[in-house]
Amino acid sequence: MSVKASFSVQAKFQFYKDEESFVVGWRDTARSNVNHKTFLEGILLKSVDSPYPYVDYSVFYGGVKDIQGLTFQHVDNNHVNNVLRVQNHRYSTDIPPSRITEQGCYDEIECILRDNVKQLPRAPVSKDSVYFLSAFYSPEQTSSLEKLWKIWSGANFILWKCPSELNLRRITFLKTTTNTDVFTYLILCECEEGLNVINYAKEFLDRLKMRQCGLVGLYKVERYYIQPKERMSLSSS
Repeated sequence: MSVKASFSVQAKFQFYKDEESFVVGWRDTARSNVNHKTFLEGILLKSVDSPYPYVDYSVFYGGVKDIQGLTFQHVDNNHVNNVLRVQNHRYSTDIPPSRITEQGCYDEIECILRDNVKQLPRAPVSKDSVYFLSAFYSPEQTSSLEKLWKIWSGANFILWKCPSELNLRRITFLKTTTNTDVFTYLILCECEEGLNVINYAKEFLDRLKMRQCGLVGLYKVERYYIQPKERMSLSSS
């Protein structure tokens, strides 16, 4: 696994506490995401084992980082354009990216990728993909806490102990952009396999829970959506 962070990426999470709130609210959430000018893609996650039956995970583009981690707001780069064109067919770096600061939105602080895996896109690469989502609340956000995130969050444990059968692909560390979110930090772990070896996934989830390190859930992909060339329609099931 290697650490890569060439793009400035944000993610927005909507947690649905029950089936009723999901049915009432998800389509409006998805439409709002799609209509944002820097939206790249969205993944609706359905619980295999979690307190939240559904989580909407959407990805937004915030620019390109230099080696010091600064974000350039205007970039004319063919490679970047090609990457983003795959995402939603029309987004261009001619549109200045902008950082979103609202409830439910998180900055990606670091992304650990398996070799040969790109930072973007985030489309699930297998119908059997599963996600481990760990959520943490901290009254303070400090640089020292974020520097040691792999230790306290369980990321190192995942790197060392995740069953090879699950085919670990990516671990992402995210920090809230506001002081009003229920969760301050999130760890999203993507595995290419899981549904066809679900017992391995559930056993590993139990091991993560035993560490009593945040609120942990296991999810599968219910739906994946991007902004198409034509106006997006979410009316069909």
